[in-house]
Amino acid sequence: MIIDIHAHAAGEYSTVDSLKLVAAKYGIEKIGLCTSPKNIQTLQTPPDMPFTQKPDSIYMMNRFNRLAYRHFLKGDGEGNRYVSELRNRLPELVIPFLWVDPLDGGHMERLEENLRTCRPGGIKLHQAWNPFRIDGVEFKHLIDVATSYKLPVFIHVYSKKEVLKLLRFIKENPDAVFIIGHLTGTGLFSTSGVSLKNIYFDTSSSKRIQGNDIKQAIEAFGYEHIVFGTDTPYAGIDRQIERIEGLKLPDRIKEHIFSLNARSLLAVD
Repeated sequence: MIIDIHAHAAGEYSTVDSLKLVAAKYGIEKIGLCTSPKNIQTLQTPPDMPFTQKPDSIYMMNRFNRLAYRHFLKGDGEGNRYVSELRNRLPELVIPFLWVDPLDGGHMERLEENLRTCRPGGIKLHQAWNPFRIDGVEFKHLIDVATSYKLPVFIHVYSKKEVLKLLRFIKENPDAVFIIGHLTGTGLFSTSGVSLKNIYFDTSSSKRIQGNDIKQAIEAFGYEHIVFGTDTPYAGIDRQIERIEGLKLPDRIKEHIFSLNARSLLAVD
C-alpha cells in the first residue's frame, strides 16, 4: 500500500468519487491532502516545460509561480474548509494538511482554533505562493505552535537563501519536524553539518527530479527520511510511482518510502 504525503484538492483529487477511484487504482491507503492554490479545484497536470530541468530549477519555477499567484489566479472559496469536508466524508483515506500563510493575520489569529477543529495531520507552507520569510517572527511563532501540537510542517522553500535560513532555524529548533517538498536544497542539507533527525524529504516533482536524484537523497539522508508524494495534480501519479520502482530498491526500503516513513511521521494507526 501507498501513502501519498503530498497532494492538493484539485484535478484527480478534487472530489470524493475521484479520490476513491484514484486510491483504488494505485493502491493508495492514505492521502496527505491540502488545498490547491486559491482553492481552484479544476487545476490539472501542467504541460512539460520545453527545456531540460534539474532539481535546482525549482528556484526559477518558484518565481513564475509567485507571479501567477499574485496576478493571474482568482480565489475560489476557503480551501482548508473544503479539505476538511473531504476528510469528513472520507476519514479512512484523507489526512488534511492545514494550509497556513504566516503573513495572513486571519490565518495566524485562528491557527490554534483551526488546529483543534480541523484536526490536521500536519501544516502546509508554500513560499512560492506566500512570500513569508523563514527568519520572520511569524514563521517562528507558527513553528512553535506546530511543535507544541506535535505536527510536522510540510514546506515548499522558495530559494537557496531561504534554504540556508531554514538550516539555521533547524539547528536552533531541533524539535521542529519538517517535510521538505520536492527534495529542494538537498545539496545544501547534506553538507550543512546540521542534525537532520527530524527532517524528511518528499520525492514529488515533474521532470525536475530523476530516479538518480532520489537515490542520492537516500544515500545522503537514509531511506528512513524519504517520503513518497505525488504533488497531484501538478505531476502524474504514474510517473511518481514508476520513478521509485525503477530504482530497483530492496522491498523493505521501498516499503519505508512508499508507506512506513509517512505512517510513523503522521502517527497513522
